[in-house]
Order: sequence, then structure tokens, then C-alpha cells
Amino acid sequence: MNKNFIEQSAKNQFCSSTDPQESHVFANLLYDQGFKHVFGRESNKEILINFLNLIIPDRKIVDLEYLNNEQTPALKEAKNSRYDLTCKTDDGSRIIVELQKRSQWDFIERTLYYVALPIIEQLEIGEHRYNFYPIYSVNILNFELSGVSKNEDVLSIYRLKELYRNTELTDKITMIYIELPKFRKNLSELDSDNLLENFYFCFRNIYKFKECPEELTNEIIKRLFTAAKVAAMDKNEKIKYLNEMTSERDLRNQIEYAIDKAIEQGLQQGLEQGIEQGIEQGIQQGIEQGIEQGIEQGMQQGIQRGIEQGKIDTARLLKANGISIEMIITCTGLTLEQIEQL
Repeated sequence: MNKNFIEQSAKNQFCSSTDPQESHVFANLLYDQGFKHVFGRESNKEILINFLNLIIPDRKIVDLEYLNNEQTPALKEAKNSRYDLTCKTDDGSRIIVELQKRSQWDFIERTLYYVALPIIEQLEIGEHRYNFYPIYSVNILNFELSGVSKNEDVLSIYRLKELYRNTELTDKITMIYIELPKFRKNLSELDSDNLLENFYFCFRNIYKFKECPEELTNEIIKRLFTAAKVAAMDKNEKIKYLNEMTSERDLRNQIEYAIDKAIEQGLQQGLEQGIEQGIEQGIQQGIEQGIEQGIEQGMQQGIQRGIEQGKIDTARLLKANGISIEMIITCTGLTLEQIEQL
């Protein structure tokens, strides 16, 4: 695995895929300001209703009312929360819509905390019953949920269920997660009749176009393109949008710089550790090879000495039995001097 592969993998993981550009005809829907400009306006309510009806199960929304995004908890010590969008449907259900560009610590827990606040809000003081309208947490993510959804489905819906029999405990709380990076179709691969796929595509790509592509024929999607025009923003909205683009660019640079430095430091530390381990392994291997060679040489020397000693013992025995010196030299290969010393 080379440095370039490691670096690019890290940047894909931590950096948003929505590269800031100097000018957009259509707002980037993965920017908070772009998202709220399209989905958070009363005039675009029908676009939001159509989108929610595609992802919320067992319920058809006819109308909805935008609510205050600021949530003040019952306890003073608790954290205030601000949603991207929160609304109430015609049947009283509450819907929280959150856009999240990057993962963070305890993200799932944060979405659960956001659901708890409207539950408490619905329970009137002095009321003895714990009855509240259903709550839907819709989370649009520009990253994949690590360790949670292990399939390739863009849309995941969770409810409280019995672990072994899969029976539903209640339909009052529904957690919906849309992992946009799992949607990889390009314009030519889109099914024009699949409205949800068209929404996914627009979330990821609308800011790249100068006009609505002719392949996108659904009227709701055409209205989405019209609503997303940056030129339709008022002065304050444009300033906020441009500021967010600048912040996004700065953040990407900071993250990429941190990744580059971390990779550089990691490679240096890895090199130093590798050299140190290599030296240790080399020494150990040298010792082992030295032992093996020593044993082999010792055996060879032992055998040679054994042969020499055998010749001397044989010559001594022949000499003691009166065999001539010439015959002993012929039989043992010893020299005259060696035999005379016996």
C-alpha cells in the first residue's frame, strides 16, 4: 500500500465530496444554507412533502407546518439544540430533518437526543398520560455510517423491535438515515420514473449543472432545480451561502493539511520502527545462522579428529604386534615420524 493510496483514502473519508466552487447556478444542497433555501421555505413545501413521502413508511403526508428549529430542554443544565428543519404534519406527527456533511463522535447518540426533545415538549405539565404523536428523525448524510449499516442500501429505517422475534414495540419513534455516498449512479444511469433516485442524484450533483438536464423529466425535480437557483436567494441568503462556501474551503484545506502531516509523520515513524526491527531481526537471524554453521563445522572437525585418532590407534596396535614400519605406513597413511613417536 503506497503513500498516495493512503492519503487519498483518508481524504475521501474525512473531506466532503462537495468541492467548493467560486460560482454556482444552483445551490449545493449539502450546504446548510442551500438545503434550507430549498426545503425550508413555505413556497417549496410541496418539494419537501414529496421527498418525505418517499422515505417515511406507513404514512402519507398531505400537508405540514414548519416549526421553530430551536429546542430548549426542560432542564436548564441540558444542551440547547437547533435542527436544520422541524415540522408537524397534518396528523400531528413531528419530523426532524438533519443534514450532516461529516461524521463525528457519538453521531447516532446525537440523533437519539434530538428525538427525545420533541417527546418531552409534547407532554403537558400535570398530564398523567405519556401519549405523544409519532416522531420521525430524517438524517441526510454525506458519509457512510461506520459499523452500523453494512449493506449498500442508501436508505435505512430503524424502529424499536424485539431482538429475537423482530416484533415491533411501537411505531412512535422512527430513525431514518440516508447515506448519500452509497448512491453512485450518474445521469445516464438514472431511472426517470424513480423519484427517490432523482432526489439522491440532485443532493449529490445539482450544483454542478448550469441548467436542469433534459433527462430529468419529473415535474417535482424540475421545481427543485428552479427552487435551488442561487439567483433566487435574497441578499442575506447569498452572503450566508458564500460564507459557508468559504468556510467549507478553509475546512477542507485544514483537514487535508492535517491528513498530509499525519501521513508524513506516520511514514517517518514507521520507517524508524522498521529499521529498528530490521536490525533486531538481522542480529537474531545472524545468531541463529552462526549457531547452525558452528554446529556443522564442529561436527566436521569432530569427524576428522575421530578419523585421525583411529589411524593412530591402528598404527599403535600394528606396531605392538611386530608389523613392519613400511606396512604400518601403507595401512594408516601416517608418517614415519608419527609412527616412531608411538
